[in-house]
Amino acid sequence: MAKPKLISLVGITASGKSALGIKLAQEFNGEIVSCDSRQIYIGLDIGTAKVTQQEQALVKHHLIDVATPGKTFNVFDFQKMAYTAIDDILARGKVPILVGGSGLYSRSIVEGYGFKDKPHAKYNVLQICLVPPRETVEPLVIKRIDERLAQGMIAETEGLIKQGVSKDWLRSLGLEYFWNVQYIEGSVTIDEYKRRLKDKTMQFIKRQRTWFRKEKDTMYLTDDFHKKSFELIKAFLN
Repeated sequence: MAKPKLISLVGITASGKSALGIKLAQEFNGEIVSCDSRQIYIGLDIGTAKVTQQEQALVKHHLIDVATPGKTFNVFDFQKMAYTAIDDILARGKVPILVGGSGLYSRSIVEGYGFKDKPHAKYNVLQICLVPPRETVEPLVIKRIDERLAQGMIAETEGLIKQGVSKDWLRSLGLEYFWNVQYIEGSVTIDEYKRRLKDKTMQFIKRQRTWFRKEKDTMYLTDDFHKKSFELIKAFLN
């Protein structure tokens, strides 16, 4: 029996996966399964660039806001919930689109990690990976930091701490949350904060590039993402 079809849209940070995922879901009657190890947490919105309520109103999103901050949520939990969401989308005659930059999470679905036995892929997957060049990404990373600060990212983190979320747990999330806590504690100035967060984000993107280069059967795109993705998906679904 033919395996059901799944689109996987992965790629580096700041490559525009979320916006492209929404556009493609609208064009192909799809729903999005978020594949982000931090967007699963309730209240971590600005720091994770979580899709807004308005964006979620355009296309149904799954696996966003499904875990309590401070609680452990691992790849096994993700796989179980993602399988349920994907099968539900398929049962309703829609196209499931896995979107995100958490490579281990996406691989658990695409390759069908068996946590007790050998991998068994449940789906016929078209995986598209967005890897724009560094010179395109770096200005976007700087812009994103400024935008998030203007949206109240530090206040969001202060609110989580007030609610009892531990600073150590927030630091363990890395990047924005690590540096937000450092800034709140007075360990860095705002200028140091911006510089260090930009540098750490670029290092993280470098690691993402290495990880995604090792993916099996993946279509890599460096530009013209919408047009090229649209053509690939159209051919795959027909």
